[in-house]
Amino acid sequence: MKRVTAIILSAVILLSVSAAFSESAGGTGWEQFGQAAVTATPAPNAFRFRDGIRWGMNKAQVKALETEPMIERGMQSWSIMKADGKVIVSRFTADLVFMFREDRLMMITYEFPQETYDSFQYLAGALSSLYGEKADAEPQKIKALMDAINPNYYKTEMITPAAGWKSADGTTIYLYRYAATDFAIMYVSPELGSRIYQTNGL
Repeated sequence: MKRVTAIILSAVILLSVSAAFSESAGGTGWEQFGQAAVTATPAPNAFRFRDGIRWGMNKAQVKALETEPMIERGMQSWSIMKADGKVIVSRFTADLVFMFREDRLMMITYEFPQETYDSFQYLAGALSSLYGEKADAEPQKIKALMDAINPNYYKTEMITPAAGWKSADGTTIYLYRYAATDFAIMYVSPELGSRIYQTNGL
């Protein structure tokens, strides 16, 4: 009889310890013992422009975030919105232009008229501090991008010097001169990619 009582008492103690462990482990019991916690690696943040503006937004969404009044102009599948006044960029002022294809934000430019070469070099350094070492950019590609919105606005031979950077999500950033005393920064959506040339029949 004493032996039976001892066996029953041992079983009760074992069940009590098991239940206590289950509670302390969040209710999952013994199967958690010795298992490493799984942590997900976050994906790189998508590119965000001033005021939280992101690629793919439509004109209404951009206007809701951008504090400057906008002037709009449409043309076939592309349309543009230009800030009605100068905006502050780094320590300079610039013209701000948003470019949409089928009402989805695809490109953005800051244009700096009447600025010096020293200003150009300063912004090159500022962009490198954000996106890493600059690379040489192709003037013909920059012209092809702008030709989609405003044909012949740029002349290839005037786009010099030209530098480029890539952000973590694949956004391309160009800094380039397009006239004797004028230069620009252009941001290009990864979605636009290399689809900038007319390739019909090639």
